[in-house]
This record gives sequence, structure tokens and C-alpha cells, in this order.
Amino acid sequence: MLKKIIIAMMAVTAISVVLILIMQWDVKQGVKNYTRTHPMTETLSSNASIDVYNTGKSFYQNLFKDIESAEQYVWIHFFIIRDDEVSQEFFDVLTKKAQTGVDVRLSVDFLGSDIHKESIKRLEKAGVKVTKSRPIKFKNIFYSLHHRNHRRLISIDESIAYIGGFNMGDEYLGKDPKLGYWRDYHIRLAGDAGKEVYKQFKKDWTEDGGESIKSAARPYTSTSSEGSVHFIFSTGDPLIERTIDWINEAETSVTITTPYFIPTNKLITALKDAVKRGVEVNILVPDDTDAWFTKPVSYRIEKSLLEEGVKLYLYQKGFFHGKVMVVDHAWADVGTANWDPRSFYLNDESNCIIRDEKVAKHLESLIENDMKDSEKLTMEAFDELPSWEKALQKTPPWLYYYF
Repeated sequence: MLKKIIIAMMAVTAISVVLILIMQWDVKQGVKNYTRTHPMTETLSSNASIDVYNTGKSFYQNLFKDIESAEQYVWIHFFIIRDDEVSQEFFDVLTKKAQTGVDVRLSVDFLGSDIHKESIKRLEKAGVKVTKSRPIKFKNIFYSLHHRNHRRLISIDESIAYIGGFNMGDEYLGKDPKLGYWRDYHIRLAGDAGKEVYKQFKKDWTEDGGESIKSAARPYTSTSSEGSVHFIFSTGDPLIERTIDWINEAETSVTITTPYFIPTNKLITALKDAVKRGVEVNILVPDDTDAWFTKPVSYRIEKSLLEEGVKLYLYQKGFFHGKVMVVDHAWADVGTANWDPRSFYLNDESNCIIRDEKVAKHLESLIENDMKDSEKLTMEAFDELPSWEKALQKTPPWLYYYF
């Protein structure tokens, strides 16, 4: 009996190893094939007035108001859409607007949606066009499973756009009993910049097999009070090199917020080099997380950064999900990309680069308030880790790829 058990275990182990090797090969091939035809896009600069939201309540209130005021187009992509109370309110707003003749399109990542079939039928019956982004394909199937459309793109009448970390669901209002209060960062853009989000949504929608789009660009008259922004739409590691450039160009300060912190060796080196040349580097991450397995593997990284003088803060008020970087108190990056391998290698991401000192300082002040609701990480904290977390620090780096 014991011999049979050992043989069975060996067989299971062998099969698992083979499947992992196949997955590794398939994912690498998928990344190579996809990124060859989908290079990173960095748009030209354009103008926009900018509003910042860091609570789900303020974000949803303004988004619903803009949808209700739309005249021609309401195009929305979320990575995650639940089928809960606030989602039903969202669906109601969309259906009412579609029934007035406005072109309403709703896209959600193929694996990120909890929308019930009944809700989709209700939306479509009212005239809302619905598609699921990045469906599973047989070719490079493992890559297809891991490759997600993590962008949040909202375009309303081409002149209003939203981009940032919020998705659609009650948890983003702090109603998740485990995570509690939810802090995130999202921006609203009004102006010429909205056209770039419009164009990227259209591109993704068509690629996902959505109904064809025929539209004419709407004119927009800029005002002198607006800031300059541009976008980066990425898939794969070009975003790493761009981020390294930003860090290397910093002269006084770099402030980073992210819910998951597993940077590459090149990014770690860039942060350490920045400190060595006198740049103040502050990093804010959540203490509690919705993905516990991402924390232990980041401890060694955090420890090495602390040793070099990087300041790390653990958010205590609830769950922190914002993806923001502010450089030299002068400009900022707000988007959907986390500091983890999925965002840097596997996901479709969207980032807005804001060349506006006033907005950058406003974001920095909001983050400083978040730091007041945080604990500063110390070297002593690593000695107090439970043994199972200490053991998981030695997780093989190749596994990070799928976190």
C-alpha cells in the first residue's frame, strides 16, 4: 500500500512539473507573440482639467452624474464588475441612458466579471452593448488565461475620461467585511485628453469582437487653465523601462503607492540609486491585502530597500489600492499598473502622466494624509513575522510572474 502511495505521489509530482513547464513555455510564447503586435503606446500631450477622487463614493457620484449628462457616447471598461447593490445602480444609469438613444457600451475583463446573465440581458434589452474583454483562446491558452485587460477606461462624449484604480462593486465603497475601508485613486479628465481614452477603448472593443463602431471626432475647445497630460497604454515590460527612466530622472523626491509591491531587480536598483544620489524615496503599501500571497515575497525586497534608506509605510485604515507615482513634487503618474509582475509583464494597463505641478502637489498632499494613517516600516518588524511568512519569503522568483 505504501509503495502504491509513493508511486502515485511521484506520478502527480511529475505531471505537475510537466504542466508547469508547459505553462511557462506557453506564457513566454504568448507574451512574445502578443507584445510584437501590441507595442506600448505613448500618446502625444493634450489638455485637460483634472479632478482627483480617492473614495468610491466621490468617484461613483461624479461618474453617474456624467453618464446621466451624456449626449452621444458612454463607453466604459472595468477590470472587475460585481453584481451587487452599487452595480445595479450603475446598470440602471446605463439602461436609462441607452434608452434615450445614446451609444452605451460596457466592457469587462473576461475573468473579472461577476455579472449575472440576467443583468446582461437587461442591459442588452435596453440597448447597452456588452462585451467581455480578452476572451480565452486556444492558441497559447495558458497565456490567454493569465493575460487580462486590467485597464479602466471610461470615455463620455469623447471630452470626459476617467482612469485609475477603482472598479465597480460594493467593496470599493468599503462594504467588504474583510477589507473594510477602501482607499483608491482615480482621476477625471475633461478636455482634449479624453479623445485618447476614446481611441484606446475603441481599439480594445474592436479587438475583443465587439460590435463595430462608427463615429466622428467631436471638436473640443481647450481653456488656458488646463494641465498637460499624456497616456501610456502598455502590455509587457516596456513599462518597466519607462518607469526606470522616471526614477533615474528624479532630482529631489519619488513617492510611490501600490497595493502589491514585487518590483523587478532593475526597478529595485533604480530606487536604491535614487537614494544614493540624494533623492527622497517614499513607498506606501497596504498592511492588510486582498492577495496575501503577494506579501511574503515582497519582504526581502522591502528589507533591502530599508537598508538603503528608502522609507516604507504600511497603510492601517483599511485596504490601499491606489496606483500613483509623484516625482519631484512636479508631475505624477496615475493609472492601473501595480508594481508587480502581472502589470509589468502580463496585463494590459493604462497610465496617465500628468505634467501639472498643482495636481502633483495635490496628489502628494492626499498621500501624505494616507501616510498619517500608516505605520512606518522598521527592520524590527521583520523579526516579528510568523514562521510561515518567513518561509514564504523564499518563494522561487519565477512564481512571482503569476502573482
